[in-house]
Amino acid sequence: MKLGRRTIVLLSGFVLLGLAAAAVVYAVGRDGNDLPRHPGRIAFRGGCGLRHMWDDGSDQRVLCLPSVWAVVSVSWDGEKLAWDTGSGLSIANADGFSPVAIPVPPGANFDPSLSPDADEVAFLHSPRDDGRYDLWVGSTSINNAEQLTNTRDVSSIAWSPAGGRIAYVKGWSEITFEGVIVLIRPNGDDETILARGDAPTWSPDGSRLAFSHKGGIWTIDADGSDSRMIVPDGESPAWSRDGDRIAFTREIRCGKPVCKQRVFVVGATGGQARRVGPTFSGPRSLVWLPDPFE
Repeated sequence: MKLGRRTIVLLSGFVLLGLAAAAVVYAVGRDGNDLPRHPGRIAFRGGCGLRHMWDDGSDQRVLCLPSVWAVVSVSWDGEKLAWDTGSGLSIANADGFSPVAIPVPPGANFDPSLSPDADEVAFLHSPRDDGRYDLWVGSTSINNAEQLTNTRDVSSIAWSPAGGRIAYVKGWSEITFEGVIVLIRPNGDDETILARGDAPTWSPDGSRLAFSHKGGIWTIDADGSDSRMIVPDGESPAWSRDGDRIAFTREIRCGKPVCKQRVFVVGATGGQARRVGPTFSGPRSLVWLPDPFE
Protein backbone atom coordinates (compact mmCIF):
# COMPACT_ATOMS: atom_id res chain seq x y z
CA MET A 1 0.00 0.00 0.00
CA LYS A 2 1.31 3.34 -1.00
CA LEU A 3 0.85 6.21 1.44
CA GLY A 4 0.01 9.69 0.23
CA ARG A 5 2.22 12.65 0.89
CA ARG A 6 -0.32 14.20 3.31
CA THR A 7 -0.58 10.97 5.28
CA ILE A 8 3.18 10.71 5.59
CA VAL A 9 3.41 14.29 6.90
CA LEU A 10 0.70 13.63 9.49
CA LEU A 11 2.34 10.42 10.69
CA SER A 12 5.70 12.16 10.95
CA GLY A 13 4.10 14.87 13.06
CA PHE A 14 2.58 12.32 15.45
CA VAL A 15 5.93 10.58 15.79
CA LEU A 16 7.66 13.84 16.62
CA LEU A 17 4.99 14.72 19.17
CA GLY A 18 5.38 11.32 20.76
CA LEU A 19 9.13 11.67 21.00
CA ALA A 20 8.77 15.13 22.51
CA ALA A 21 6.28 13.86 25.09
CA ALA A 22 8.58 10.98 25.99
CA ALA A 23 11.49 13.39 26.40
CA VAL A 24 9.43 15.54 28.78
CA VAL A 25 8.38 12.54 30.87
CA TYR A 26 12.00 11.37 31.03
CA ALA A 27 13.24 14.80 32.02
CA VAL A 28 10.63 15.15 34.78
CA GLY A 29 11.40 11.70 36.11
CA ARG A 30 15.12 12.37 35.95
CA ASP A 31 14.76 15.69 37.75
CA GLY A 32 12.71 14.01 40.47
CA ASN A 33 15.33 11.32 40.95
CA ASP A 34 18.30 13.65 40.67
CA LEU A 35 17.22 16.25 43.22
CA PRO A 36 20.21 17.32 45.32
CA ARG A 37 20.52 14.75 48.06
CA HIS A 38 22.26 15.66 51.29
CA PRO A 39 22.42 14.02 54.72
CA GLY A 40 20.71 17.08 56.22
CA ARG A 41 21.64 20.70 56.82
CA ILE A 42 24.44 21.68 59.19
CA ALA A 43 23.29 24.33 61.66
CA PHE A 44 24.92 26.41 64.38
CA ARG A 45 23.85 29.36 66.51
CA GLY A 46 23.96 32.64 64.63
CA GLY A 47 21.83 35.63 63.67
CA CYS A 48 18.36 35.45 65.17
CA GLY A 49 18.65 31.72 65.81
CA LEU A 50 20.34 29.12 63.63
CA ARG A 51 22.47 29.60 60.54
CA HIS A 52 22.14 26.49 58.41
CA MET A 53 23.46 25.20 55.08
CA TRP A 54 23.96 22.10 52.98
CA ASP A 55 26.95 19.98 53.88
CA ASP A 56 28.91 21.55 51.00
CA GLY A 57 28.37 25.04 52.45
CA SER A 58 25.82 26.12 49.84
CA ASP A 59 22.35 27.63 50.32
CA GLN A 60 23.12 29.40 53.60
CA ARG A 61 20.03 30.54 55.47
CA VAL A 62 18.84 31.64 58.92
CA LEU A 63 16.11 30.05 61.03
CA CYS A 64 14.91 32.48 63.71
CA LEU A 65 14.35 31.00 67.17
CA PRO A 66 13.16 33.45 69.85
CA SER A 67 15.70 34.01 72.64
CA VAL A 68 17.98 31.18 71.56
CA TRP A 69 20.94 30.95 73.93
CA ALA A 70 23.48 28.24 73.14
CA VAL A 71 22.18 24.74 72.38
CA VAL A 72 19.52 23.56 69.92
CA SER A 73 18.26 19.97 69.77
CA VAL A 74 16.31 18.25 66.98
CA SER A 75 14.02 15.29 67.57
CA TRP A 76 15.02 12.26 65.50
CA ASP A 77 11.77 12.40 63.52
CA GLY A 78 12.72 15.96 62.55
CA GLU A 79 9.39 17.39 63.71
CA LYS A 80 10.50 19.39 66.77
CA LEU A 81 13.24 21.76 67.90
CA ALA A 82 14.16 22.56 71.50
CA TRP A 83 16.58 25.19 72.75
CA ASP A 84 17.75 26.95 75.90
CA THR A 85 16.90 30.61 76.37
CA GLY A 86 19.20 31.61 79.21
CA SER A 87 16.30 31.37 81.66
CA GLY A 88 14.50 28.20 80.55
CA LEU A 89 13.81 25.80 77.69
CA SER A 90 11.56 26.25 74.64
CA ILE A 91 10.13 23.81 72.09
CA ALA A 92 8.53 24.43 68.70
CA ASN A 93 7.83 22.77 65.39
CA ALA A 94 10.72 22.49 62.94
CA ASP A 95 9.90 25.91 61.46
CA GLY A 96 10.53 27.56 64.85
CA PHE A 97 7.10 29.26 64.91
CA SER A 98 4.93 29.56 68.04
CA PRO A 99 7.37 28.17 70.62
CA VAL A 100 6.13 27.16 74.05
CA ALA A 101 8.01 26.82 77.33
CA ILE A 102 9.04 23.36 78.48
CA PRO A 103 8.08 22.80 82.15
CA VAL A 104 11.32 22.79 84.16
CA PRO A 105 12.15 23.17 87.88
CA PRO A 106 13.06 26.62 89.27
CA GLY A 107 16.69 27.59 88.73
CA ALA A 108 19.02 27.42 85.74
CA ASN A 109 18.16 25.03 82.90
CA PHE A 110 20.41 24.51 79.86
CA ASP A 111 21.56 22.13 77.13
CA PRO A 112 18.33 20.36 76.12
CA SER A 113 18.46 17.05 74.25
CA LEU A 114 15.15 15.75 72.91
CA SER A 115 14.04 12.14 72.95
CA PRO A 116 13.52 10.70 69.45
CA ASP A 117 9.77 11.48 69.48
CA ALA A 118 10.18 14.80 71.37
CA ASP A 119 7.86 13.66 74.17
CA GLU A 120 10.70 13.98 76.67
CA VAL A 121 13.80 16.09 77.10
CA ALA A 122 17.07 15.62 78.99
CA PHE A 123 18.66 18.82 80.28
CA LEU A 124 21.10 20.37 82.74
CA HIS A 125 19.63 21.87 85.91
CA SER A 126 21.09 23.87 88.77
CA PRO A 127 18.79 25.16 91.54
CA ARG A 128 21.21 27.99 92.37
CA ASP A 129 22.52 28.92 88.89
CA ASP A 130 26.09 28.48 90.12
CA GLY A 131 27.44 26.67 87.06
CA ARG A 132 27.18 23.25 88.70
CA TYR A 133 24.61 21.03 87.01
CA ASP A 134 22.95 17.66 87.22
CA LEU A 135 21.16 15.64 84.55
CA TRP A 136 17.37 15.81 84.63
CA VAL A 137 14.75 14.20 82.37
CA GLY A 138 11.14 15.29 81.99
CA SER A 139 8.17 15.65 79.71
CA THR A 140 8.15 18.44 77.13
CA SER A 141 4.50 19.22 77.96
CA ILE A 142 3.79 18.48 81.63
CA ASN A 143 5.69 19.23 84.83
CA ASN A 144 7.17 15.89 85.86
CA ALA A 145 10.96 16.33 85.56
CA GLU A 146 13.14 13.98 87.61
CA GLN A 147 16.79 14.19 88.64
CA LEU A 148 19.03 11.39 87.32
CA THR A 149 22.41 12.37 88.80
CA ASN A 150 23.52 13.94 92.05
CA THR A 151 27.10 14.97 91.34
CA ARG A 152 26.64 18.63 90.29
CA ASP A 153 29.33 18.30 87.63
CA VAL A 154 27.41 17.25 84.49
CA SER A 155 27.66 18.75 80.98
CA SER A 156 27.14 17.86 77.29
CA ILE A 157 24.01 15.72 77.01
CA ALA A 158 23.06 13.58 73.99
CA TRP A 159 19.94 11.38 73.80
CA SER A 160 20.38 8.31 71.59
CA PRO A 161 18.33 8.23 68.33
CA ALA A 162 17.07 4.80 69.43
CA GLY A 163 15.90 6.36 72.70
CA GLY A 164 17.31 3.77 75.08
CA ARG A 165 20.30 5.66 76.45
CA ILE A 166 21.55 9.14 77.22
CA ALA A 167 25.21 10.12 77.04
CA TYR A 168 26.55 12.87 79.27
CA VAL A 169 29.89 14.20 80.50
CA LYS A 170 30.80 14.52 84.16
CA GLY A 171 33.82 16.09 85.79
CA TRP A 172 34.73 18.36 82.88
CA SER A 173 38.11 20.03 83.43
CA GLU A 174 39.24 23.49 82.31
CA ILE A 175 42.75 22.07 82.07
CA THR A 176 42.09 19.08 79.78
CA PHE A 177 38.84 20.40 78.22
CA GLU A 178 37.19 17.02 78.76
CA GLY A 179 35.70 14.80 81.42
CA VAL A 180 34.27 11.29 81.61
CA ILE A 181 31.57 10.26 79.12
CA VAL A 182 28.85 8.25 80.83
CA LEU A 183 25.87 6.33 79.44
CA ILE A 184 22.64 6.01 81.40
CA ARG A 185 19.07 4.85 80.80
CA PRO A 186 16.38 7.55 80.74
CA ASN A 187 15.04 6.13 84.01
CA GLY A 188 18.46 6.39 85.69
CA ASP A 189 19.42 2.70 85.44
CA ASP A 190 22.55 1.04 84.06
CA GLU A 191 24.96 3.95 84.45
CA THR A 192 28.25 2.98 82.79
CA ILE A 193 31.47 4.85 82.02
CA LEU A 194 32.34 4.89 78.31
CA ALA A 195 35.55 6.90 77.85
CA ARG A 196 37.27 10.19 78.56
CA GLY A 197 36.21 13.03 76.28
CA ASP A 198 33.66 15.74 75.67
CA ALA A 199 30.65 16.63 73.48
CA PRO A 200 29.38 13.12 72.66
CA THR A 201 27.10 12.64 69.63
CA TRP A 202 25.36 9.42 68.53
CA SER A 203 25.43 7.65 65.19
CA PRO A 204 21.90 7.29 63.73
CA ASP A 205 21.70 3.58 64.60
CA GLY A 206 22.95 4.15 68.15
CA SER A 207 25.85 1.74 67.74
CA ARG A 208 28.68 4.31 68.02
CA LEU A 209 29.39 7.73 69.41
CA ALA A 210 31.68 10.50 68.20
CA PHE A 211 33.31 12.80 70.74
CA SER A 212 36.16 15.23 71.19
CA HIS A 213 39.27 13.89 72.92
CA LYS A 214 42.87 15.11 73.17
CA GLY A 215 42.13 17.94 70.75
CA GLY A 216 40.68 15.69 68.02
CA ILE A 217 37.52 13.87 66.99
CA TRP A 218 37.19 10.22 67.98
CA THR A 219 34.55 7.50 67.61
CA ILE A 220 33.80 4.52 69.84
CA ASP A 221 31.33 1.63 69.99
CA ALA A 222 28.53 2.07 72.51
CA ASP A 223 29.95 -0.85 74.50
CA GLY A 224 33.28 0.97 74.91
CA SER A 225 35.24 -0.97 72.31
CA ASP A 226 36.98 0.07 69.08
CA SER A 227 37.96 3.61 70.03
CA ARG A 228 39.68 5.39 67.14
CA MET A 229 40.72 8.92 66.15
CA ILE A 230 38.98 10.32 63.05
CA VAL A 231 40.75 13.68 62.76
CA PRO A 232 43.51 15.12 64.97
CA ASP A 233 42.19 18.68 65.23
CA GLY A 234 38.56 19.44 66.02
CA GLU A 235 35.78 19.82 68.55
CA SER A 236 31.97 19.85 68.86
CA PRO A 237 31.24 16.86 66.58
CA ALA A 238 27.76 16.16 65.17
CA TRP A 239 26.96 12.90 63.38
CA SER A 240 24.98 13.24 60.12
CA ARG A 241 21.50 11.78 59.85
CA ASP A 242 22.57 9.19 57.27
CA GLY A 243 25.56 8.09 59.37
CA ASP A 244 28.10 8.67 56.61
CA ARG A 245 29.86 11.77 57.91
CA ILE A 246 30.62 13.88 60.95
CA ALA A 247 30.60 17.66 61.11
CA PHE A 248 32.84 19.43 63.62
CA THR A 249 34.37 22.81 64.32
CA ARG A 250 38.01 23.78 64.09
CA GLU A 251 39.84 26.96 64.96
CA ILE A 252 41.45 28.64 61.94
CA ARG A 253 45.06 29.50 62.74
CA CYS A 254 45.58 33.25 62.56
CA GLY A 255 48.64 34.00 64.70
CA LYS A 256 46.53 35.74 67.35
CA PRO A 257 45.48 34.66 70.87
CA VAL A 258 41.90 34.13 69.69
CA CYS A 259 41.06 33.02 66.15
CA LYS A 260 37.80 32.41 64.35
CA GLN A 261 36.35 28.95 63.87
CA ARG A 262 34.81 27.12 60.94
CA VAL A 263 32.74 24.03 60.26
CA PHE A 264 34.47 21.01 58.71
CA VAL A 265 33.02 17.71 57.48
CA VAL A 266 34.79 14.33 57.44
CA GLY A 267 33.73 10.77 56.66
CA ALA A 268 32.50 8.79 59.65
CA THR A 269 35.48 6.44 59.32
CA GLY A 270 38.01 9.21 58.70
CA GLY A 271 39.65 10.70 55.65
CA GLN A 272 40.33 14.21 54.43
CA ALA A 273 38.25 16.85 56.23
CA ARG A 274 36.83 19.64 54.10
CA ARG A 275 35.80 23.07 55.33
CA VAL A 276 32.31 24.40 54.68
CA GLY A 277 30.47 27.64 55.31
CA PRO A 278 31.47 30.90 56.97
CA THR A 279 33.81 31.57 59.86
CA PHE A 280 32.48 32.62 63.26
CA SER A 281 33.79 33.78 66.62
CA GLY A 282 33.76 31.56 69.69
CA PRO A 283 32.78 27.91 70.12
CA ARG A 284 29.51 26.62 68.65
CA SER A 285 27.61 23.38 69.04
CA LEU A 286 26.47 21.83 65.75
CA VAL A 287 23.26 20.07 64.80
CA TRP A 288 22.01 18.45 61.59
CA LEU A 289 18.58 19.60 60.46
CA PRO A 290 16.64 17.14 58.25
CA ASP A 291 16.93 17.31 54.47
CA PRO A 292 13.55 18.60 53.22
CA PHE A 293 13.56 15.81 50.61
CA GLU A 294 13.76 13.04 53.21
